[in-house]
Amino acid sequence: MTTRDYFQGKRIAVIGLGSQGEMVADVKFLIKANSLVAVYDLRSEVRLKNHIVFLRSIGLANYVCGSIPPDDLLDMDLIILSHEYPRDSSFLKAAREKGIPIEYPETLFFRLAPPVTVVGIMGSCGKATVSSILSPLLEVACEASGTENLFVLDSESGDGILSALKKIKSGDIVLIRIVELMMIELHEMRVSPHVAIFTTVPPKGSYTTSPFEILLYQTYNNFIVASDEVIDAIHLFKFQPKAKMLRTKSSIIPVSWIFSMGEAGPWNHDRDNASLALQAATLFKVPHEVCQSLFEKWKPLKGRLELVKKIKNIEFYNDTASVSPDSTIAGIRSLANSRNLVLILGGADAGRDYRELYGLLPQYAHTVVLLPGSGTMKERKVLSTIENVEIFSAPDIEEAVCLARDHARAGDRVLFSPAFAAGGFDASRQERGERFVRAVRGL
Repeated sequence: MTTRDYFQGKRIAVIGLGSQGEMVADVKFLIKANSLVAVYDLRSEVRLKNHIVFLRSIGLANYVCGSIPPDDLLDMDLIILSHEYPRDSSFLKAAREKGIPIEYPETLFFRLAPPVTVVGIMGSCGKATVSSILSPLLEVACEASGTENLFVLDSESGDGILSALKKIKSGDIVLIRIVELMMIELHEMRVSPHVAIFTTVPPKGSYTTSPFEILLYQTYNNFIVASDEVIDAIHLFKFQPKAKMLRTKSSIIPVSWIFSMGEAGPWNHDRDNASLALQAATLFKVPHEVCQSLFEKWKPLKGRLELVKKIKNIEFYNDTASVSPDSTIAGIRSLANSRNLVLILGGADAGRDYRELYGLLPQYAHTVVLLPGSGTMKERKVLSTIENVEIFSAPDIEEAVCLARDHARAGDRVLFSPAFAAGGFDASRQERGERFVRAVRGL
């Protein structure tokens, strides 16, 4: 059965279009496969207008904005969730009881895809950077084989995940960023990456017994690529993987390579991430000289320790991609030196543990500006007890930028690294990053 045959005529509910419309490409694929697609989203029709207009023009059967009526879902053959909606959402209860299949794009992809080689990137930060460095290297490996193709699956890219099913064939390579939610989902599906790349130890909350349970179904022909810290953590959790474990460190990148990293500091995580990509590329027999050429063409990603502007010897950095304390810690260590940092953080609650971040602040930052959000409110009391760090609150990003400038000294760096999820006025990490950039450029 082809994927087109699988979807043809099915009544499918797609719940959530994604904060930046990431699900639109998959909805388009489903419509083109002759499915009867209905879109449900808790956001208003005004916010989704452009997406809805486009989808209706290509054959969207129905849409409901502002609510998700549970009874509507009982008539569906399949429900597909965006990452914004958990499986235990109350509106799904009746559908679950009726036995209607409920999937995420990634889980449905792996149920329907032919046997492929899966290269999975996991960790609390650095996944996008590793993917951006590794993907052109794997393209070279596929071209050299003459029989394989590379498919990059990224839930935040807007390129779609299900749409890859149109062309993928047995033996192809799938490079996927596996976010915390998908670590649980894929483990429950008994899917393990053939090459598992860890940028950090997976954060708490993404597992039930061990942060490495997603490796349970690897075989002796599989690989784990990670730093000493991660490999040591695997042993610490008394997890015994079958796969070969390859330790890597930034020193494997020759010093002669002109590697365009982000801002260099006492510790630079771009170089650590690049070493993971280089180690993985060697498994696919990518020549060293090709790696060097592609490394030297690589540019740091926007919204990840991105230098926005320098004003009166004060540098402003956009790290809006940070939604976890681990990511913000990595940014601080890359940029800060001798308490030369003004940190802007805050946002929506995501259930993280911030104790390590708070412990580092007195060492690296002299001022913290807090943004509003449910997570900030939850942590405000603890933040106020941090010694030798001035804490200020701002009603929005624009005011936070002004406060940061007013309290920064010549030679300081202002780092916008929220460490919390986007929420409130900012529908996504991208939107809040764009607001920060506009505010800085307007100074």
